Amino acid sequence: MHVRELEIVSDPIPEPARQGTAIIRAGGPSFVLDDEGRRFEARRAASCLLEPELGDEVWFVEQGARCYVLGVLERASEAGAATLSIEGDAALRVGGELSVDASAGLELRSDEQVGISGDEVRVQARLGRVVFDECTAVLRSMLAHVTNFSFVAKVIETLTERLTLASKTSFRSVAEVDQIQAGVIDYRAKEAAHIAADKALINGGKLAKVEAGQIHLG
Repeated sequence: MHVRELEIVSDPIPEPARQGTAIIRAGGPSFVLDDEGRRFEARRAASCLLEPELGDEVWFVEQGARCYVLGVLERASEAGAATLSIEGDAALRVGGELSVDASAGLELRSDEQVGISGDEVRVQARLGRVVFDECTAVLRSMLAHVTNFSFVAKVIETLTERLTLASKTSFRSVAEVDQIQAGVIDYRAKEAAHIAADKALINGGKLAKVEAGQIHLG
């Protein structure tokens, strides 16, 4: 019986991690930290969402050649608006309702596309402004209740299979030409119909007919 010699190999004990606070002295792909005069580089950890700025006091962890900024403890007095930064694509998922509340203002901005999708979209505000270079809307049905409506345009083109307008009083003013082309035109007034012009022409290619209880000419 042979006894094999066992070779015991001991792995080197890893260097213990060092943690502490430091001040951001320079930014870039890697941050330069100042820990009581000792300067070294560190990367932002994936869990550190608040973007560190110059002069911020941060919490770091260092082990061997790797060093990470875990979070921002205190921001510099001259720091601007806080920035939540994530590298690459990101998604926010909640199991219930998500509410975003801002006391001063809320702005959504993208260099390419902004999309909103939902079973129902509600927008409520005291004042609304919308500015588009081009706009295309596709609606199955639309219902609008408006107290006062003003529409200013250079050119309007309306294409519809059927158009119905109902109004208590209607006024229309045309500075130059008002032209209607139709297969049949039917104007009916319950009380009076008045047509006045410097020159009035009625041309019936086959028939021109006037019926009334009394007809006054001249």
